[in-house]
Amino acid sequence: MALVDLRGREREPDVLSLLDADPAWVLVGWSRDDELVACAGVERSTPDDVVVRALEARHADDARALLDFIATSATAARIVAEVGATDAAVYAEAGFECEIRAAWGRETSDDPDDWTEENPARGQCAVTAMLVRELLGGEIIVSNVLRDGRRVDRHAWNRLPSGLALDLTREQFRNGEHFGEPRVEEPVFTHRNPERFATLRGRVLGQLGLDG
Repeated sequence: MALVDLRGREREPDVLSLLDADPAWVLVGWSRDDELVACAGVERSTPDDVVVRALEARHADDARALLDFIATSATAARIVAEVGATDAAVYAEAGFECEIRAAWGRETSDDPDDWTEENPARGQCAVTAMLVRELLGGEIIVSNVLRDGRRVDRHAWNRLPSGLALDLTREQFRNGEHFGEPRVEEPVFTHRNPERFATLRGRVLGQLGLDG
């Protein structure tokens, strides 16, 4: 298996059978047994960011292999992907994070008084874990948050059907906290959680072009 530079080959039949690329993209492929099995169109959006604009593959394993290579070899501080909900699991399993973060705000946080733009993950774990489960499947994991041996909070994240742990909100803990024994269970909700979840869900599904 090997990476293939497809620049100049964009209109070849084997490439077009996978992906009709925009001329602005850099097109890369993945070959297996000398057969092109995956293509991705990538573009540098800023000096620090590379965006995967499109990805097509014969099989999900081929898509993951190409994404793994891109994620480990691209010269960028951040790699993001434009992806719909139906393909999100492949990206998540390759280590990409859903752009749920862009939909966070004070009104989606369970700790609105402590939420800041400098710590946008604050209070987002329960609603985020619920939405990731809806989009990608799997289970919600919950544990106590401990500081100096005392419980100070609860934290929720996800385990995808592949077994991969996906935690988009752990960065909110910045003061030496650590986590207790994790368990599969539902987050503890306040009376405002349904409203906050509906707000987050509506924003994310809107970004994905799906009905809320």
